[in-house]
Amino acid sequence: MYLVVLDANVWIRFARDKNIKPLTTRLLAYKLVPVVDNYLLSEIFDALVDNHWMNQEQAMGVINFIKRISAIHIGQAVPLKS
Repeated sequence: MYLVVLDANVWIRFARDKNIKPLTTRLLAYKLVPVVDNYLLSEIFDALVDNHWMNQEQAMGVINFIKRISAIHIGQAVPLKS
């Protein structure tokens, strides 16, 4: 398995069309595991709701699905050297 970061626009495109199967088929075929963080998930959620493509409940369903098939990356602040 290989880790891959997909841009929010990729997730939004497939979610907006309400057909994420073509994306998941490609991920499985190439043995890719998407990596997401909270910022990316919030960007996807906001785009779906703010553009009226989905209501909050539907958008939350998409976010939960993405979390189930992805590796979650928790970002850490890196201290700057003075």
